[in-house]
Amino acid sequence: MKRFPIFAFIAFLSLSVWLLTVAIDRQDPVDIPGKLDDDFRRTTDLTDRPAPPKPKSFPENITLLPVAESSDLLNSPNQTPEEDLSLIQSMLGFHRRALGGNPVGLNDEITAALTGKNVKGAVSLPPTHPAISDKGELLDRWGTPYRFHAYSAKVMEIHSAGPDKKFFTSDDLKLLE
Repeated sequence: MKRFPIFAFIAFLSLSVWLLTVAIDRQDPVDIPGKLDDDFRRTTDLTDRPAPPKPKSFPENITLLPVAESSDLLNSPNQTPEEDLSLIQSMLGFHRRALGGNPVGLNDEITAALTGKNVKGAVSLPPTHPAISDKGELLDRWGTPYRFHAYSAKVMEIHSAGPDKKFFTSDDLKLLE
């Protein structure tokens, strides 16, 4: 007899949960606001919301950073390949100080940021520099695009393929800031 009230309570609770589940399943999905996502979960309909604001365009005025004046030394016969890497490191350092962090992306995106296509219009490398390819990539003295690997907002590795123009061989040059 002592178990009957416990059994009755559990049975009542189970029946209540089952009835509630059946009632929810019978709701017409058309009446529920939102859309189904790929996992068939109801989501808020985002089509009625206004579009987010467009990003700020690049400034019309540019600011030449001090390192831009020495950019003519890049890939110069009067300078070593190691000094080229140091010069690029300086360009990235000035960019970091001006904008608060390393530029991000692939070579062409990093080159664009260094040539003034950034929110402050800060130029570390003139956009007409001969080391910039038609594709907008920064090239080493052998004509191979540099590879950049950002470890953080303040640390960037610069990698040149070297004279053989092949990456990951013994003549590669790397500089980690």
